[in-house]
Amino acid sequence: MFKVKIENLKVKAKIGVSTKERQKAQLLLLTLEFNYNLPKRANANDIKYLKNYSTISKYLKNFVKYSKYKTLESLIIDGEKKLKKEFALKNISLTINKVDIAKKYGCDSISVSK
Repeated sequence: MFKVKIENLKVKAKIGVSTKERQKAQLLLLTLEFNYNLPKRANANDIKYLKNYSTISKYLKNFVKYSKYKTLESLIIDGEKKLKKEFALKNISLTINKVDIAKKYGCDSISVSK
């Protein structure tokens, strides 16, 4: 089984519980981890058997960028469902870090993961 980690993917999105927080897009850092298996006797040099990290990254960025969620928790739940369905990923872990909010509170990171 292969484990893939796409770390600190930058995207701006309007997210937050308050209307004020959702007025302006915030910088989010996304970290996605997932596992997948190659079919038996598949050639690991043949891209058709591998997961396309670029396509997955673009899909995730677009999903988050155009989302209308109020909480990171709901965004993560639905994001994981969409990734599993679209790319047949297993054991997904998605972490979202609100960089600007962390700075506001004088800390390095405020993130939610599942």
